[in-house]
Order: sequence, then structure tokens, then C-alpha cells
Amino acid sequence: MNPPASQAPVKSARCPRCGNAFDCGRHAAPPGCWCAAMPSLPANRLEAGGRCLCPECLAAEIAATQGLPGGASTKAGEDH
Repeated sequence: MNPPASQAPVKSARCPRCGNAFDCGRHAAPPGCWCAAMPSLPANRLEAGGRCLCPECLAAEIAATQGLPGGASTKAGEDH
């Protein structure tokens, strides 16, 4: 069964860091991706036009920012 036209399905994506496939809901309608529940990365850790990371790589990147000046905030909902 196909979703209604007003709902876009979650898309399969490939992590640019490790190459693993994962489900990305960034462009789903209504929006709802697993990454929205994770802490946001600071702006200096984001690449302009960069693709989304898989859950494992995003968690590692967030962990790497802990303790750094301007480290990860707890504000959810920004692009990862």
C-alpha cells in the first residue's frame, strides 16, 4: 500500500563517512527523523551542503564535540 500523496516516505541514505545505509526522515512529510532527538552539532562541525550521517557516525561526531569550546548543545531539530 502506498502512503497518501501528502506523506513522503522515509528515504534510504548512505553515510558519507562510513558508507553504511540508513533511514533518513529529513525530507519525509511530515518531517520526523531519528536525528531530531539527538543533540545538535555546533555550527563549526557542520559542512555546508553536507549529507546526513548514519546514527553511529553522528553519535561519534557528537561525542567528539563534548568538552570542546562551543560543544554540542541539547537543542534538537537542527540538520545533522
